[in-house]
Amino acid sequence: MIKIFPLLFFVFVMPSFADDLVCDSGIGEMYAFFSPKNINCDANQFLPANSINCMNCPNGYSCNGGELTFNEQKSSGIDWTQKITSGGNNVCSTNFPAELYAMWTPKTILCNAGYYLPMNSVSCSTCTIGNKCIGGTYTFNETTDQGIEPCPNGTYAPGGTAYCYPHILHIGDDVVYLKSDKLTTPSLNIGMNDGIFYANMTTIPTYMNRDSEHYLKLEFNNTIYYVCDDTTCGE
Repeated sequence: MIKIFPLLFFVFVMPSFADDLVCDSGIGEMYAFFSPKNINCDANQFLPANSINCMNCPNGYSCNGGELTFNEQKSSGIDWTQKITSGGNNVCSTNFPAELYAMWTPKTILCNAGYYLPMNSVSCSTCTIGNKCIGGTYTFNETTDQGIEPCPNGTYAPGGTAYCYPHILHIGDDVVYLKSDKLTTPSLNIGMNDGIFYANMTTIPTYMNRDSEHYLKLEFNNTIYYVCDDTTCGE
């Protein structure tokens, strides 16, 4: 006895997001051709990465809106228009439009007279012996010392001064640096073959120079004065 079984056919209906389907008659398979989805955003909106919903443009950015293309990794329709100085909404993580590059401004440092700015440093240092440092505002530099200048031949400078002195007055083991400009009245005046040179005088007890622990005292018009150079007084 021959039994006949009915043949049953099932048709599955599934949604397809392909723009087109091509059938390969040789192997009976179908291939989908996909194209990016376009989304219309209003003016002042952009399309975040991996999203099909427009979002409002954050502060500091420009968003022209219009037809924008879906992208998994990059936002569309957004650009920054100015330096970013504060936080913005909807620009974190995958919503961020692009990479940020820092805009560097060189650091400026103020050094007082007698100090200079060493290379690759943001701190002033005491002027070294044989150099003068007039002080000023300097810009950070990795390879160049700033604000320090060698004294010309035949002049002298202790550490930490803004002046090159033409002569030195020796008092025992100490010295007073003499200069051609008179700064105090009265002052100690010393005649040389090339002119008259001066040391400062003050009624305040003051060492002869910054490295000395001795006083040079003079009496003038019944008043005791202390002789000193610009490293301890007058500058």
